[in-house]
Amino acid sequence: MTTTPAPNAATNTTMNTTSVNTTQCAAELNEALTQAETALLTPVVSGELETWARALQEGTQLLSERLPTYLKAVLHPQYAEIAKTDPELLSRVEQLIAEDQSLLVDQDSFRTEVDEFAKQASHIKKDEAQVAAQRTKLEQKGLALILRIKRQRAAADTWLAEANYRDRGPVD
Repeated sequence: MTTTPAPNAATNTTMNTTSVNTTQCAAELNEALTQAETALLTPVVSGELETWARALQEGTQLLSERLPTYLKAVLHPQYAEIAKTDPELLSRVEQLIAEDQSLLVDQDSFRTEVDEFAKQASHIKKDEAQVAAQRTKLEQKGLALILRIKRQRAAADTWLAEANYRDRGPVD
């Protein structure tokens, strides 16, 4: 009598954990992007500059925690799959990796600017107009950063689909 080995639960768990981790990383990044974007798009009510700055600071901090994890856990495996599946797209993968590095540097710089602005905002009680131009630049820079992150995600998805489904014409 032969017995069939039980399915390897550890393997199934690992596969499910990987899927959950990438899904969870994407959901967490979406949450951070939404929080930061909402803070940036929320108008500043007179007398509430410090509250606005703290909300932006929280969203930016969350983004700075989650973006590197997302890049490493989700996008980098996609880049490896693109390179493995279609070596002709290696130059695109290199561009994606370079943009990842640029995003991390710019995100860190933005977080520092937001932290400095939040400190400055905590000292301004009456004349919030004195930092209006600085706040506007911060809003623009933050929204541009969020757009770049979203564009990077779309680019990775596009090149992954291209690698997997590309029509290479007749192959001998």
